[in-house]
Amino acid sequence: MSSLLAISIGAVSILLALNIGANNSAAEMGPAYGAGARSRWQALALIAVFCTAGAVFAGDRVLHTIGHGLVTGGGLASNPGGALVVIISAVCLIATANGLRLPLSTAHVVVGATIGLGLFYGKANLPLAARVIVWWIVTPSAALLLSYLLGRLAYPRLVRVVGALRSEKAVYRLIGCSLTFSGCWMAFSAGSNSLAKAMGPAVGTGAFSPSAAAIMGGLGMAAGALLLGTRTLHTVGKEITRMCPLCAALVELISASIVFTASRFGMPVSLAEIVTCSVIGFSCAARGVRGTAANYHVRRMLVLWPTAPVMAGAISFGLLAIR
Repeated sequence: MSSLLAISIGAVSILLALNIGANNSAAEMGPAYGAGARSRWQALALIAVFCTAGAVFAGDRVLHTIGHGLVTGGGLASNPGGALVVIISAVCLIATANGLRLPLSTAHVVVGATIGLGLFYGKANLPLAARVIVWWIVTPSAALLLSYLLGRLAYPRLVRVVGALRSEKAVYRLIGCSLTFSGCWMAFSAGSNSLAKAMGPAVGTGAFSPSAAAIMGGLGMAAGALLLGTRTLHTVGKEITRMCPLCAALVELISASIVFTASRFGMPVSLAEIVTCSVIGFSCAARGVRGTAANYHVRRMLVLWPTAPVMAGAISFGLLAIR
């Protein structure tokens, strides 16, 4: 691989990390921001620190899946130009979603584009791709169901427990500590899974070592959240349903635990889907299914999410065909 091509892959990968960081900021801190428990800059600063830590210390397994597992026979290493096409396809779709203020599934985009390359060269690992798709279905479904059940059964009891505290100061201290812990856990889990989406193709080509990719990808996602994350943060935090701080903490705890579990199994899952489905689950518990389904942003997300991997794969395949 030429040095110019390696530099190009590295530069576009960091650009992808910036866009993923911006898109994921809504998923990581949207609930707490919507609840008014954190200001915009407090939320984005926490994302920057803990997302980088998650990428560096826990991002290796998902990085291997995307960098070496989805395309067999050294597909990315033997076709670095194709890997560059994959990254460019992902950047275009995710940047478009950021412009539309949509928390797009970055996992769908990057995996779809990578599978498109594998199909073009006849080296796609379809059994692994099928396993990933199963995780894509199970994880947001679990987030929605758990959140709905907690919203209907446990949340009213938790409200009574918190309300029984003797002072308003104690209530604020308890909720503040809960949100700080849950938000940091959310950002750490996000970093452990999203690193591979940003840097997996680059690692697969050999442009970055895994350790260098973890540092550069983590910093890139942190910068993306700080510089570009405001709009998607507002969409999830303010425009689906208003959330109280206690509910926001529950959303983050549920979502972070699901994402981190997937990371330990090496599965790239959709952080945006998991968190948004958790928010929708609590909204269904509070407002009913019909009222939540009527929300314009919910309908738009449900249409866009299933099409994202198909669009990414088609763009990747098409660009390779005319390259």
